Amino acid sequence: MRRSTIGSALLGSVALAALLTPGARADDVVGNLDLGTFKIAGGGGSGNDVVLGITERRTITVKLTASDDSGIKSADFTLYHGSTLAKADAKLKATETTAACTASGTTSTCTKHYTIDPRASLKNSLAGTWKVAVQAKANDGDYVTTDGHTSFFLKRYAKLTANASPEPIAKGRTLTITGKLSRANWDTHDYRGYTGQRAYLEFRRPGTTYYESLGYTLTNSTGVPTAKVTATADRYWRYEFRGTMTTSAVKAPGDYVDVR
Repeated sequence: MRRSTIGSALLGSVALAALLTPGARADDVVGNLDLGTFKIAGGGGSGNDVVLGITERRTITVKLTASDDSGIKSADFTLYHGSTLAKADAKLKATETTAACTASGTTSTCTKHYTIDPRASLKNSLAGTWKVAVQAKANDGDYVTTDGHTSFFLKRYAKLTANASPEPIAKGRTLTITGKLSRANWDTHDYRGYTGQRAYLEFRRPGTTYYESLGYTLTNSTGVPTAKVTATADRYWRYEFRGTMTTSAVKAPGDYVDVR
């Protein structure tokens, strides 16, 4: 069997045992064992994003597939924050000691469950990219050991409001739309304004279901966006925040303005 090396990759609650066996070399492949899909269910965000507020715990189900022409003997994975597994400053603690694997022919699907408590397990510095370290072995001796199979984002939950005034308003007058963008603070366990972020101003015509964008304005030092437009007709107004690597995307409820 030919040996090759996999380059470590930055692809995208807390602490316990390292996954790799003593003496195992990280980011190593022997043979043709293939690591397939990685999927998180119940994360509360798009794709594999995991989003948490300040009080409610979230339980996620994580599944990883692995396949080999001889079948999979064992496989396990660790979700961690840091440059490498050895230098991780946090690891998610699973309900199971090791992944539970179910075989279907030459492919196995391995599952773990995690319950994350933001009050007990999280701090702001842990928001952002988390990595997945994997160790898998095939029945014929092939194996994969990697710190950087893939990654996911652990994000702080965001809130957004919009308020258009005055209302009602005379046609041709200036309408001011403000609001508040805030996000979960895992250090202080409350919500704080998110400053310097793009808040996209959008409007919806009565009788339609879609919003149109007029561009963006930046939130101020307390997370407040402000925009001024000329009132021309009845509209619903809102802001949209499209998210960052550390914070979830969110749309404010539309605020209806009667133009007379």
